[in-house]
Amino acid sequence: MTSLGDVEVRMGRYGEASEHLYQALVRYRQLANSVGEAWTLNHLGTLHTRAGLDTGQHQQAIALFREIGDRRGEASALNGRGEAAHVTGRPAEAQVHHTAANAIAAELGLREQQAGAHAGLGHAHHAQGRAARARWHYRRALDVYTDLGMPEAGELRTLLAADEKRSRTTLADRTR
Repeated sequence: MTSLGDVEVRMGRYGEASEHLYQALVRYRQLANSVGEAWTLNHLGTLHTRAGLDTGQHQQAIALFREIGDRRGEASALNGRGEAAHVTGRPAEAQVHHTAANAIAAELGLREQQAGAHAGLGHAHHAQGRAARARWHYRRALDVYTDLGMPEAGELRTLLAADEKRSRTTLADRTR
């Protein structure tokens, strides 16, 4: 049910995703399956983040992943926690979580998680007014997403193009 819920989240079918994820969470807890519980909490956190909320499920997932020694899961949940902090207006906190996720992902060679961490760091720096640092992270994320053939590459190309255009306009306005 967790996998089905994850697919539904990605497809934007949040009602169905929520139903399946909560059913899976109950089942994993009944079975005392910490791995399944952690991943389900992580997916629930992502679902709520897409709705602009931070309900704490990523933090619960981080604690469980650490308890069971699942570093891959920990990196994923840290990135999720960073995204939740970002969408709720806490860019400095987002930066902390994405930095931690990136360190684990780099250590383990988890390229998709590294890309997500760099994209999140780009968002955090951008929100804090550090455009050059944001672009640096966006480019790192773009390189990996492109190598992996992931759709996020297109989103970052669009974001970087818009940012470049804004930078040129701002520079032109200053020289007038």
